[in-house]
Amino acid sequence: MTTKITGYGTPATVVTGSSRSGGVERVAGEGPAPAPAAAGGDAVTLTNSARTLQKLGEAIAAAPVVDGARVDSIKSQIAQNTYKVDSLKVAAKLLQADQELPAH
Repeated sequence: MTTKITGYGTPATVVTGSSRSGGVERVAGEGPAPAPAAAGGDAVTLTNSARTLQKLGEAIAAAPVVDGARVDSIKSQIAQNTYKVDSLKVAAKLLQADQELPAH
């Protein structure tokens, strides 16, 4: 299996192998041009993909952690057929989610 990764550095990177232990080969002449260094210092330019990955990482970090005890409790209630669904709460959350969607 070969996966070509572009846009994350001066030379494009080709990853070969079917696991993390696969080799990495740099392909010269492909990928974005290097950013010129700023006068008196280094410069870093992020690609759109890198910015998107950064935003996704921040969103994941801000996401709540799964409460294992609560999950186990709900699983137990479902197994015992005692779990009660609060239909008003479900409806309110559905309306909230619908309002948060972008308008077409």
